[in-house]
Amino acid sequence: MLETEPNRLSDHCIRHKKIDRDALRVLRRLHDYGFYAYLVGGSVRDLLIGRKPKDFDVVTSAQPREIKRLFRRCRLIGRRFRLAHILGEGGKIIETATFRAKPKNLEHGQIIFDDNQFGTPKSDALRRDFTVNALFYDADRDEVIDYVDGLSDLEAGLLRTIGDPTTRFREDPVRMLRAVKFAARLDFDIEPDTRMAILNERAEIGKAALPRLYEELLRLAGGGACVETIRLLDELRLLEILIPELAATLSRLTDAERQRIDRLFQALDAQMAAIPRMPNGIIIAVLMWPVVEAVIGSLAEPIQNSRLRYLVEELTRPLAIRVCVPRKVMESTIMVLVSQLRFERLVGKKNARQSFARSPNYAAAVLFAQIRAHAGHLSPDSARQWHELEQEFVPPPLFESRPRSGNRKSRSSRPGRHQGRRRSPPS
Repeated sequence: MLETEPNRLSDHCIRHKKIDRDALRVLRRLHDYGFYAYLVGGSVRDLLIGRKPKDFDVVTSAQPREIKRLFRRCRLIGRRFRLAHILGEGGKIIETATFRAKPKNLEHGQIIFDDNQFGTPKSDALRRDFTVNALFYDADRDEVIDYVDGLSDLEAGLLRTIGDPTTRFREDPVRMLRAVKFAARLDFDIEPDTRMAILNERAEIGKAALPRLYEELLRLAGGGACVETIRLLDELRLLEILIPELAATLSRLTDAERQRIDRLFQALDAQMAAIPRMPNGIIIAVLMWPVVEAVIGSLAEPIQNSRLRYLVEELTRPLAIRVCVPRKVMESTIMVLVSQLRFERLVGKKNARQSFARSPNYAAAVLFAQIRAHAGHLSPDSARQWHELEQEFVPPPLFESRPRSGNRKSRSSRPGRHQGRRRSPPS
């Protein structure tokens, strides 16, 4: 049910101390200059159900250039969806968008390529994907604003599209993947009409921009609920479109074998929670490892060491093309997978171990072996040998920090023809 007037909830569990200080600063400054400004989306949803939000997004009546005039550390990004990135403490970004409206002259079910039609709070809520993601929080009045009956769905643990689900998925097919992501991560049920629309419209995924599919794949697998995510993707027949190799492999497994693969996905979740950042190559490697393992296990004779890389490349290339995996990430994935297959053949040779330890993907290979060990996929001897190798050759950091040059002037400090001019803020 879509409300004509919003439901305003003042009796809620959101407290300012749980909101990021930079997000509150952005909200207050926009409000002080006469603009409407609300928290929106996942942060409001998570605060209401007692989860710690990962990001705090802001939506406002100020247009992008007006936002930029109010915040010194701000840059505008995006073409399809123009918004502002406001830099806070420690490099944290507060994503700030203008209220949107449905693009004019958009035919029924047509894919949205330009989403820069500005609107009102109500029009902005109605153009969002799911009811539980369309809630606003007004920090000034300390109230939750609900135009789409999202509070009821949130209480019921239900994921529902705003408006006709078939139309919404045709406008943006990636919403189907987002439905799986939120349902798995939040342990919500997908509303029956929304679920049926996903099954009927799943082929529309092929019309989505490839870079968006790649980004959403990483969020799906790396969101902390990998087992439930893969199960839902398989159940809704999205996995056969996104990673058909994995779908085919899982379909042939016995219950015990499937549980073994589930432990691998659970081990990825555990490592994601234990380290600040997971390399994308490892996430892709975890998804492809069951495929590689199944093919290797089906061979009548052991494959030659020199042919392992070629085999892994052939198995992973279709996914790389299908979702436009960057070349550097794919190279890391291939090397990590090959290292697991070659390990037993190199571990007894010191020169081979030294060469392996000097390779650029050594740290990622060790981390992947730790994930396999956590899942119980390594024999006690293999686990011990990986541990001894790690002690003998300590892996470097997974991500190199870039040193900052103290003498380099930032762009904002360089003199220019506009230096000294002050632009008055909007009234």
